[in-house]
Amino acid sequence: MPDQDRGSYFVRLDDRPRSGGSPTDLPEGQPHHRHRRRRIRPLYVLLFVLAGWFLWASTTEGGSSARMNDMIEKVREVLFDATTDPGLKRAATYYNSTYEREHAYPRLGEEEKTDAGVGVGVNVVWCNANAIVLQGLTGSGSTSRLLLNGQDFGDVHAKVGCPADFANPEPWGVP
Repeated sequence: MPDQDRGSYFVRLDDRPRSGGSPTDLPEGQPHHRHRRRRIRPLYVLLFVLAGWFLWASTTEGGSSARMNDMIEKVREVLFDATTDPGLKRAATYYNSTYEREHAYPRLGEEEKTDAGVGVGVNVVWCNANAIVLQGLTGSGSTSRLLLNGQDFGDVHAKVGCPADFANPEPWGVP
């Protein structure tokens, strides 16, 4: 088509009428409008899941309050374990492997502890040849680990010495 103002030609790429038609007028056979998909909002999904959880928790023993306390306690345990000194684990491994070979826990001096790989922040309380308590620091305070007859009785979240009764080693308890 010639452009009358400039005397040049241009090509129209669509077949819509030049005037009088709206941009939404489409040729025959094509849909006149698109349906917009509704987005699922993440906040609604979260609220739905929380409501379902509270509904379920209210039917359990102790209700939702007990479930919340259980979750908080589990998070505390995970954080406690994550911030425990890795030297405590190395010391427990060393002492238990020595007990397995010699059937007794060794009484080591400071230089011997360093040579054995026992961490600087680990305090070893020697109870007897069959029991020791390893004390170390965590992000939330002190921890004590009982090693008795080659077994690791786990951690107590406090600085604790040797138990009075090795048959029932409180506060660790029997595994």
